[in-house]
Amino acid sequence: MKNKSLICCLLLSVSANAEMDDSWRQFDKDSNNELSLEEYSSLRIAQYVAIDRNGDNQWTRREFVMRQDDMSNGRKDALRGKFKRWDKNGDGLWSTGEAEKAIGGSFRWLDKNRNKSLSINEFPKQF
Repeated sequence: MKNKSLICCLLLSVSANAEMDDSWRQFDKDSNNELSLEEYSSLRIAQYVAIDRNGDNQWTRREFVMRQDDMSNGRKDALRGKFKRWDKNGDGLWSTGEAEKAIGGSFRWLDKNRNKSLSINEFPKQF
């Protein structure tokens, strides 16, 4: 995936509301009521672009923990732990490359029936 091009396109075309209302449908490009890995990645990248407050294409732990109103807030300590797990090189920044790996892992975990797409029943209530 071309990180910078994808992020730029998403910045221009997406409003990232990921609660389990119908806003996820804007990412369902083939209108099959499921999200492929590519569609799911677009959704998640759009959310992460929204939390990148300084627009540097990487996320600090503070940006990640503060999150947007439309993302699952979760417990701050749980979010800090998730950030630490996903910051593979331990530099205190979460890069687009690290985000792509985390998104792929999340997709595989959510795809319970292993059909390479996520149905509405496989989605968590909030991201």
